[in-house]
Amino acid sequence: MAIDANEQIEKFQAFFDEEYKHQINDSLIAGKKFIIIDFFDLSKYDHELAEELLEQPDETIKAAEIAIAQSDLNAQMRVRIKNLPESQKCFIRNLRSTHLDKFICIEGLIRQASDVRPKVVSARFECPSCNNVITILQTDIKFREPHRCSCGRNGHFKLLSKELIDAQRVVLEELSHALDSGGQPRKLAVFIREDLVDPRMEKRTTPGTNVRVTGVLT
Repeated sequence: MAIDANEQIEKFQAFFDEEYKHQINDSLIAGKKFIIIDFFDLSKYDHELAEELLEQPDETIKAAEIAIAQSDLNAQMRVRIKNLPESQKCFIRNLRSTHLDKFICIEGLIRQASDVRPKVVSARFECPSCNNVITILQTDIKFREPHRCSCGRNGHFKLLSKELIDAQRVVLEELSHALDSGGQPRKLAVFIREDLVDPRMEKRTTPGTNVRVTGVLT
């Protein structure tokens, strides 16, 4: 049975207080806006919460970040996860619909890397007819606008604001040991953002670099 959001937040607050308080403090002192959690630390502390992380990664990581924000530290930090179990590791050529929205780990060679550019992640619109404010998450390459308001209005909404982050697109190519004899390497586009495109991370996204990527397949 899935854990509800409030229970997830409470569990993460206890986990951070007992297991990661010093690491979070050290990250804050160093000026970092993220904390890296070892999956096996979480699994050892609360196996059920760790399973939720694998099956519902976006919601569970959000709960972890809220837990930090609501703690005595009152800090806004991104939560990053390392050392996923072997069950979550996959070759690019074996990715299927069953992997969608799941936490996975892939290895590959960076073939291409775009420049870091601002990316819109959400936008707020106002309906001229009723002044209702509509928020649209920007998950596609093309900028999305609302089609219809609850009052019945169709189109022509006023853009109020955009939320921007720094983002980069890299293309991963399968490593040679993943190929069948004579097989052509498969490729996968990966989007990285915020602290992952910090100038200190630049060497890790240089074309020709072997990397291990942990993330959510969408």
